[in-house]
Amino acid sequence: MISLSRAKIEDAENISYLGATTFDQSFGYLFRDREDIEGYLRKTFSLEKITQSIQKSHNIYWLVKEDDSPIGYAKLQLDSPSDFIKNDKTCKLQKLYMLKGTSSKGIGSRLQQLIFDKAIEEGQEYLWLSALKQNERAIAFYKRNDYLIVGEHPYSIGKEDFEFWVMGRKLI
Repeated sequence: MISLSRAKIEDAENISYLGATTFDQSFGYLFRDREDIEGYLRKTFSLEKITQSIQKSHNIYWLVKEDDSPIGYAKLQLDSPSDFIKNDKTCKLQKLYMLKGTSSKGIGSRLQQLIFDKAIEEGQEYLWLSALKQNERAIAFYKRNDYLIVGEHPYSIGKEDFEFWVMGRKLI
């Protein structure tokens, strides 16, 4: 059975694990130097950093479980402006990741709806995200959920340079 719930501080360890694992599963192959990605994973998904992030009032996390085993998570950042969307009431879908082998079950769409509903409840009017240009599957998913490409930006991790689409959608 699949369950989706708001994450609590007690879920930080699961989110830390899911963050590092799903990022490596999704993008590890893009790194020529394993040390670059391992350093990024340690810094970005440390238990301490995730715990602090969950405690911030503008961050909302969801945890996805299948039969009590964590398989995915999402992070919404309220009141997070984008250079590409001219609206003060804008939030960012910062993370939405599922473990390899757990996609195509409709979970992402259910999670998206929870995110949309919460963002609207919090008075947000627009939602944006960054998607790696090479991640065609994610881009197709977001387009099916009414996101449009509104810009692009570079991002570097270690010695690797990446190009991202900025995608946005109106909530209300």
